[in-house]
Amino acid sequence: MSVLKLIATVARDYTNFTTVFLAVFVLFLTNKLLRRPGNLPPGPRPWPLIGNLLTLSLGTAYVTFTEWRKKYGDVFTVFFGSRPVMVLNGFNTIQEALVKKGEDFSDRLRVNDSLGIVFAPYGPFWKEQRKFTMAGLRDFGFGKRSLEGRILEEAEALREEIMKTDGKPFNILSMLRKAVTNVICSIVFGARHEPDDAAFNTFLEDTETRFQSPLRVNRFYQKLRHLPRVLATGRSAQAIHEAMERMRKFVKTKVDERQRDFDPNDIRGFVDAYIQEMRSGHKENFTDQQLAYILLDLITAGGDTTTQTLYWALLYMIIHPDKQERAGEEINRTFGDSAPPTTAKRKEVPFTEAFVSEVQRINSVTPLTIPHVASNDTVMHGYNIPRGTMVQVNLWSVLRDPNIWDEPDQFKPERFLDNQGQYTKRDAFIPFSTGQRICLGAQLAKMELFLFTTYLLQHFTFKLPEGAAVPSTVGLPGLTNGPRPYELYAIPK
Repeated sequence: MSVLKLIATVARDYTNFTTVFLAVFVLFLTNKLLRRPGNLPPGPRPWPLIGNLLTLSLGTAYVTFTEWRKKYGDVFTVFFGSRPVMVLNGFNTIQEALVKKGEDFSDRLRVNDSLGIVFAPYGPFWKEQRKFTMAGLRDFGFGKRSLEGRILEEAEALREEIMKTDGKPFNILSMLRKAVTNVICSIVFGARHEPDDAAFNTFLEDTETRFQSPLRVNRFYQKLRHLPRVLATGRSAQAIHEAMERMRKFVKTKVDERQRDFDPNDIRGFVDAYIQEMRSGHKENFTDQQLAYILLDLITAGGDTTTQTLYWALLYMIIHPDKQERAGEEINRTFGDSAPPTTAKRKEVPFTEAFVSEVQRINSVTPLTIPHVASNDTVMHGYNIPRGTMVQVNLWSVLRDPNIWDEPDQFKPERFLDNQGQYTKRDAFIPFSTGQRICLGAQLAKMELFLFTTYLLQHFTFKLPEGAAVPSTVGLPGLTNGPRPYELYAIPK
């Protein structure tokens, strides 16, 4: 055998050996890293190292989860990298986990400083902060009719902005965001922002940047922080980071102003009440940093979800002009053309209420909740769920469930009306989630959605611009499920 043939044979054998070795190693690694620990629920087969993230990145996660539900059932496991994540689907399953077993499923992953309320870990600290926050917000109108005046003030400011469009097509999103955010700012800071407030307008732009970026799994699971960014985000991670830093700076500046001007005899808003509690002594959990995070939770998370829901509502108005007309006639019959709407007459506009509920159902702005974590070792549907397991709650599987809703993909406000034409609440209607981690601003959001919708339809008819394509009802992937940009025009009544 010549030297060249000998070298070729050795090289071929070495290559074959290397290939076989690598294949065996990958199989071993896959089996070791992605073996379902204990008695975890079944689920789709994961890829080595990245788990099911590639599959999820190619579509919309909540839609994919809903499809997988058909194969694997209401409880199944996916992998974020090598970490198992339990996905909950269906009303009964979600109700069992978050309500009946709420103590077992109310924790959070440790994110950044885990401060505020939304991301704070479940325990005495979270309970103390949430209790004080809810009590403080109620003192300034949360859930009370006294808050109507602030909402209607912003609704009137919104009407004036719309009038400036002079019948021309426009995108209403930024106007909605300013109006909705100003409501919560008036509650927490005790004052609203004027239209030309540059710092406030930048804050609103940064909020949009943050929430229109797809959910970055590596934010919730630090071991995935080196994943390729294509799996993690649509916009530049640097741009999102810079936007969030500016948002924190805006809130800190506001808190510093209230600290400087604080007067215990003139408590103007929630921030003043929190500062008063901080200064009362022996309140080590009440800090400037914690206050800033609570404010970001309230202003950004609550503000964006309500903004996007109203944006969806207007989209469905121009797609379904007959339903817009029916709601408008009901509103004008009840309130006239000048008397301000009030929640006291909510029962007199059942179709309008049904319209808003159907918007929340058919295109939930939070189809997936912020990830929960199992607080204790527990069992779901016969499967072991170890403490520390990440839990993803798929609200989309409830709000689009064909076993609950007739023709769930069709926009039918009438589904919320009984035989007498009165609004009826459906048990499975849980757009704000349920249990101990239910949306912090749910009460405010319900009031805002009702009053903004009735006020706008009292004063305008909204239409699709002539020749424009019908807007898509498929949401834009992001931290929230908002509509893709569209234009409309407003005809004053």
